[in-house]
Amino acid sequence: MRHLTIAGWLLLGGAVGFISFQLERVRGVTAQPFASEWDQRIEVLSFLMLPPNLVVLAPAAFLAAVTTWLAGDEREVWLTSLLRLVAATAIVLGMIGLASIVSILADNDGAPTDFEGVFLRLGGISMAAGLALVCRAADRSSA
Repeated sequence: MRHLTIAGWLLLGGAVGFISFQLERVRGVTAQPFASEWDQRIEVLSFLMLPPNLVVLAPAAFLAAVTTWLAGDEREVWLTSLLRLVAATAIVLGMIGLASIVSILADNDGAPTDFEGVFLRLGGISMAAGLALVCRAADRSSA
């Protein structure tokens, strides 16, 4: 169990690295004539929610859940922490996706709505909810 837990933390490191990369890009946003800084920041941050990008969290979520189910009632604190951190990360990413959808729908300035962007983010929200649900189910399970 300990080796699987360590592997889960290492897999989570990949997601943390990608999230950190996007946060650094958000910090570097400057004013543009076509959008405010906050609109651009939400847009850059929302790239985390695109399903191909959100998939970096999936290996950590599934490994943490499977390891938790295998450990049963003999879970170590590191495993429980990993499982809950992955679930919390998925939930936060889902909230970012929701904010992005609101931003897309509110800032169309009379132009046609970018439904493709909305659908992509809805797919990401669905994926984030699924990952959080898997983690929550594993956390509530017992041997």
